[in-house]
Parts: sequence; structure tokens; C-alpha cells
Amino acid sequence: MKRLLLFLGIFSCGVALADRVENAMELARLPAYCRGTQQIRSISHDPVPIETYMKRYGQAYYHLHHYCWALNSENKANTILDKQQRNSKLFYALGDIDYVIDRSQPNFLLLPEIYAGKARILFKLDRAPEAVGALYKAVQLKPDYWPASVRLSDYYKKQGDIKNARTILEKALEKTPKSKALMKRIAELDAVKK
Repeated sequence: MKRLLLFLGIFSCGVALADRVENAMELARLPAYCRGTQQIRSISHDPVPIETYMKRYGQAYYHLHHYCWALNSENKANTILDKQQRNSKLFYALGDIDYVIDRSQPNFLLLPEIYAGKARILFKLDRAPEAVGALYKAVQLKPDYWPASVRLSDYYKKQGDIKNARTILEKALEKTPKSKALMKRIAELDAVKK
């Protein structure tokens, strides 16, 4: 019980529990925008002032290193065979993702991608309803962010709901009519129906 209370106390204070990026090899597995974030700049030696990135992406970029840490935890979790240890890393990653989401404005350029990342982790934790909600949030924030629509469609396809899977792709295609990835997915769904 004492451990649980200690954990809840630490977690509620906003202390990062995901794996900090410790070296260039870990950094190389992360998106390029992580290079300019706090706590990672010392590894990347990025000369661009963080304020420049904040102007480009939005004020929440100041907190984005937490998302990068979450991705680092996810990468490490992918190498762990023990389910409990793997899930523990993924759970900590969610905490850091929520930290960034809580400090982001709706117009933060990377927010749809962050919600999609959250969904990916939630799916790995077998929390599909929450993952689907995160993907819908990504699409709501940026209707032309087709990767979230593809993931949603894949989920519904796996559930056997081909009609809903296709509808999601068609709506995404309206926003990004030249997306070959969306057209390919629609063609795959049409082949399943036959």
C-alpha cells in the first residue's frame, strides 16, 4: 500500500517516469523534432534556439521532450519480453504523453501526432476504446492527418466493420484527395468485401 501511495504521489506531481533520452543511438530512433527539445539538446547539440521551434510548432514545444521520452520508453518496451515490465514502460510513457497534452493548446502543430502516438500505446496495452478515442481526437484536430484515419480504419476492419472502416477512409480522402495510402486502403477494403 505504501508503494502505491508513493507512486501515486510521484505520478500526480508531474514527475517524468518515462525513459529519458540518454544517448545519440536512442535519439536516432526518434522523430527529428525531438532534437531541439529541452533535455535532449545536450545530446543533439542543436544550435537552433528553442524559441525558434516554439514559433514554428507552438508554445507546447517547450514541453515536447516529455513526448520524446515517451517514445523512447515505447521503443524500449518493444524489446522487453516480460509483459508486466513492458506494460509498465508503456504506462509510464502514457503519463508523459498526457503531460504534453495537458500543456498544449488545440492549435499545437504536433498534437494530432501525439494523440496518434497515445493511441498506438493504448492499443499495445489492450485499451482499444481509449485508443479509438485518441485517434478520433487526432482527426478532429487535423482532419487531413490521414495516418490517424488509416489506424482507425484498420481497427474497424479488424473488428469486421468494413463499412465503418471504408467511411473513415472516404472522409479522410475528401481532406487529402491525392493520398495514395488512402486510395490503396480503400481498394484493399473493396477486395475484402468481394
